[in-house]
Amino acid sequence: MKKHFLFTSAILLSFVLLLSGCLTSKKLDGYVAGQFNNELPKPDKKKNPDISVASSMKFESGDISISSRKTTNFLPLLIYWQYDHRHTCKLNPAIGENYFRKTVMLQANKGLNQKLNGRQLELTVNQVPGAFSFTDKGRIIFLLIYAIQWHKIYVEADTKDLVVSYKLLDKGAAVKTGNITVKSIIKDQKIRFFQSWKSAASEYLGQYSVDVAEMTKNLVNKLVLEL
Repeated sequence: MKKHFLFTSAILLSFVLLLSGCLTSKKLDGYVAGQFNNELPKPDKKKNPDISVASSMKFESGDISISSRKTTNFLPLLIYWQYDHRHTCKLNPAIGENYFRKTVMLQANKGLNQKLNGRQLELTVNQVPGAFSFTDKGRIIFLLIYAIQWHKIYVEADTKDLVVSYKLLDKGAAVKTGNITVKSIIKDQKIRFFQSWKSAASEYLGQYSVDVAEMTKNLVNKLVLEL
C-alpha cells in the first residue's frame, strides 16, 4: 500500500509541477482544435493545372485530432519501479497533407514546372508525420523508508517519414511512376520549468508546420531529379 501511494504521488507530482494543469484527452483535443480554428484546413484556392495532390491516408473520424492516455513499460520491482506515461495526440492527416500541398505549389516554379514541360503530375501522400505525445518517463528507487524519483518529461515527436508516390502523365498516358521517401526531421521538444502543456503544444504545432514544409521541399528536390 505504501509503495502504491509513493508511485501514485510520483505521477501526480510530475504532471502538476511540469505540465501545469489537469491534462486530459478531451482537453488536449479541444486545445489542438482551437489551434486550427476548429476546422480542418481547406484546399488552397491557388491551383496548378499540371499538378494534383491526393492522399491515401485514412483517419478514424472527421475530428481534428484524437488523443489517448496510456502507461507502458511498467516495471514494479522490489526496490526499483519504472513507467512510461503518455498522452498521445494523433492529428488528422488532412493537416499534414495540407502543409505538403501548399509547399509543393509554392515550390513548383523552382524547377518542377520547367521539368514537367506541359506534362501532368499526380502526387499521392501515403504517409506524413502527424502525432505527438506528452511523455513522462518516471523512475523510482526505494531506500528503506525513502523513495528517490526522477522524471524525463517532454513532447515526443512522431518519427514517421514523409512518403509520397507520383505518376507522370503525357497526354493522359502514364510515362513514369515512382515513390519518394524523406526522413523525418521533427525532433522531440523539451518542456521548460513552469511551462504549461498548452504552451508546449502550441510551440510543437508551430514547429511541426515548419518541419513538414522543409521535408516537402526536400521531396520536391528529389522529384525534380527523378523526372
